[in-house]
Amino acid sequence: MDKQDPAYLLRLLAQGASLCSTDRSRAFPILQQACALLWRAAPTGRPMSPIELERKLNTPLEQWLPSAIRGDYSGPLLYSNIATQTCNEMLLELDVRTIWEQVQASVNRVKQACRLRSDGESHYRNFRLFLIEHGVIAPTQAGDVFVPLNLSLDEFYEPIPTHLHHNGLLYLCPECNWPMNTQRHEVSCESAWCQDKKSLFVRDGSHLTNRVNHSTLQGQLVEHRQMLKPALWKFTLQPGLLEIALAKALVSKGLEVQLWPDVDRTDLRVRLGDAYQDIDAKVWVSTHELAKHIQSIPSSKPRWIVIPDYQKQSIPQLRQHCGLGVAVFTQSQCVKEALKHAAPF
Repeated sequence: MDKQDPAYLLRLLAQGASLCSTDRSRAFPILQQACALLWRAAPTGRPMSPIELERKLNTPLEQWLPSAIRGDYSGPLLYSNIATQTCNEMLLELDVRTIWEQVQASVNRVKQACRLRSDGESHYRNFRLFLIEHGVIAPTQAGDVFVPLNLSLDEFYEPIPTHLHHNGLLYLCPECNWPMNTQRHEVSCESAWCQDKKSLFVRDGSHLTNRVNHSTLQGQLVEHRQMLKPALWKFTLQPGLLEIALAKALVSKGLEVQLWPDVDRTDLRVRLGDAYQDIDAKVWVSTHELAKHIQSIPSSKPRWIVIPDYQKQSIPQLRQHCGLGVAVFTQSQCVKEALKHAAPF
């Protein structure tokens, strides 16, 4: 990655913040390099020290990092010396090729196992639905899905970090069922998708009160439960929520839809008259980084890319990066576009 690319500096900041919460000695040289790049971007006064930069990481990026560098990212990268979900998402999106390859290595083994079975299509669909619907599980819950495919639980789930417990309780986001960090008085799922669905709370003793509809969210005992690995939460569970919501919206309009057809050749396939349209759902924080990803899609794979409605303002930017046969829509736009091409009743 080009050191002049803002993404390179953002990745250093995210890596440094992540290490500050686990190994400050390893974080120091990374923060030192980030300080030098920050000063080069705005060479006024003296360069910031790594200690000063570490303090900055505990404050929202929009308060100190120029918008030309931070792009779509906002919020602090550290809170109480623990990496925030914003930090974790930056690490995933800014190193997407490496992370995606790791995710795909695990998922591809499942695909290959399913493609060798006569009932593989249904097994794969059950596997994908299980990951999307189970951000947190008790190990015994996975048996019906994992055992027939000879899958290891440890490849997809991991122990829940202690900083996500509060007095021995977990508070799961009602939308994605992943643990929320309750160290602050105001609690929310760090996912923009979930926040758009009103996953916003205030901590009140042993329960959370929703800031929008005032409903109550009770804590759950940690016991021996595990959480979906962050990369799978990011690249499987989160887009899966959009995939399922989009499929339901299209079906409600009378369209024929398949989820993960041909053992995941695409996210959705919708019948439009005598033809079929492949659709990929993307839930990214940074539409700037998503634009790079869209630009890399081979022209031999014509498809629609669908993003959440709350990112509607990014559609013109993303469309500038579309290759031949690739189009970008929000969820609502996709439904309207599909109805234009659907066979008349």
